[in-house]
Amino acid sequence: MELIDNWGQQATGSRPRTVVTLGVFDGLHLGHQGIIYSVVKSAAKLKAQSLVLTFDPHPLQILAKNVAPPLLTTVQQKAEVMAALDLNRLGVLRFTREMAAIEPLIFLNLYLTKFIEPVAVLLGPDFSFGKDARGDAKTIRAWLHANNPKASLTVVESIGNEQGIFASSQIRQNLRDGLVENAALALGRFYRLTGRVVHGLARGRQLGFPTANLGQIKQLIPGLGVYATRVVIEGITYDSMTSIGYNPTFREKMQTVETNIFDFDHFIYNRELSIDFVARLRTMVNFNSVGQLVCQLEQDKEMARRLHNRLKQKK
Repeated sequence: MELIDNWGQQATGSRPRTVVTLGVFDGLHLGHQGIIYSVVKSAAKLKAQSLVLTFDPHPLQILAKNVAPPLLTTVQQKAEVMAALDLNRLGVLRFTREMAAIEPLIFLNLYLTKFIEPVAVLLGPDFSFGKDARGDAKTIRAWLHANNPKASLTVVESIGNEQGIFASSQIRQNLRDGLVENAALALGRFYRLTGRVVHGLARGRQLGFPTANLGQIKQLIPGLGVYATRVVIEGITYDSMTSIGYNPTFREKMQTVETNIFDFDHFIYNRELSIDFVARLRTMVNFNSVGQLVCQLEQDKEMARRLHNRLKQKK
């Protein structure tokens, strides 16, 4: 899959026949994946390229930062999931106030007509764009009729499971509540948090549970607790457990994300690290002694190992 980091900046001269969808797709949950799967399937049928155009940052981060939702999925994470869906191209529209002020039809001409010949457009049910969000499916249908009357527009209906319609807002709430397993059911994969390993107080090593401390995090951090997790470093996956909290036993006030990577002893400071959240093991507890904390950590590790072993047996 080709990742085009700043879509709209360079015209190639060619306008390939393309099936396209547009949206933020934060979380890239199963509902979003259903739209992209339909784009890929339609493109194969029409012998065209498949393209997703996604906005980054989230438009509300620019237009109304005080109410903007916390990020679920980085562009790189989106690219990894979309590549697995056999998408041809992912274009990133770098959202600005200037882009938000563009009239809908001008937006379509600037960012689509110049670069592709649209043979089909698929949209989620609530997609809007352009100045004052006045652009919608009707706008695109009229634009298609003017540019390629044979092209089709399809609004893909929302889907869900027994928990309800797949929605990024519900996934965020599940994560805040520590319900990472519910979030995974909607995402179709474990929730992934990415950052860089930063220096901590080295207290975990003193307790016999050395941890990698994750910093420079730009995504929503799950609720306080201890989790069974998997860590990905340079494409290699390791079993782990992760604590998110304020270390109440030591009365620390700064929230940390600390991961104990099993059977691992390498220098990884300043390396990028991703954490996949498998299951919540317990809430945060204020222990009366360090000995009680260590005893609980040993139990947490054993429980996490059992969960990881069950996952491996299912494969």
